[in-house]
Amino acid sequence: MSRIASVLLALLLMTGVGHAANCPVAEVADFQASIEWLEPELIQDQASAALPASQRRGQSFPGANRRKLGSTESSLHVRTNLVVSELAADRGCYALSRLVVNIVAGPVRIFVARELDPDSCPYRVTLAHEQKHVDVFREAAENLLAELENDMRVPSMRQSIPAETIQVAVERFRQAINVLVGDARRRVDQEATRRNGELDTRSAYRAEQEKCPMQDWRIPFE
Repeated sequence: MSRIASVLLALLLMTGVGHAANCPVAEVADFQASIEWLEPELIQDQASAALPASQRRGQSFPGANRRKLGSTESSLHVRTNLVVSELAADRGCYALSRLVVNIVAGPVRIFVARELDPDSCPYRVTLAHEQKHVDVFREAAENLLAELENDMRVPSMRQSIPAETIQVAVERFRQAINVLVGDARRRVDQEATRRNGELDTRSAYRAEQEKCPMQDWRIPFE
């Protein structure tokens, strides 16, 4: 049984099995899902020591005096809008008639330390590294959309539920959908964290450092 099926079943049991059995499966709800992409912002006026990544514990870029030369911050937000209707032939039973899910991908902030000359090899390598993190973020947003599209279309979403009022029904469906979204977010975030971790290993940093002459990385940190 899917997570949403389990949640909806639990909501049904809250009102008693007898009442729940009297509420039928309804028509498929009008479901829409989309992603709103926010343009990344490139920030180049902060010193390496002030970058968000330099303020956190973790491995540092070899040769950069234990400072990060780049950093990326991003966030995903999920907005939901649902319409619940009472069934005309089954009074007291309520079903989803419309569900809109909008994922806001962003804001995304890409930091490149101001010590790096924009025309230098280290700048280009650092910016390319941060773009890899942006790519992970974009894929996470796409994966979240796919998971929600799949979960929102499970058969249990068609099950109508008994409720004293339409307001109570709306709240119960909202709770179930929030749990679904939260579970999908956790799965997607875990995978993104794993992939970002692979980009930020010492060996990965060393490989990128080798793309430029060593003396370029030593300026201005000596």
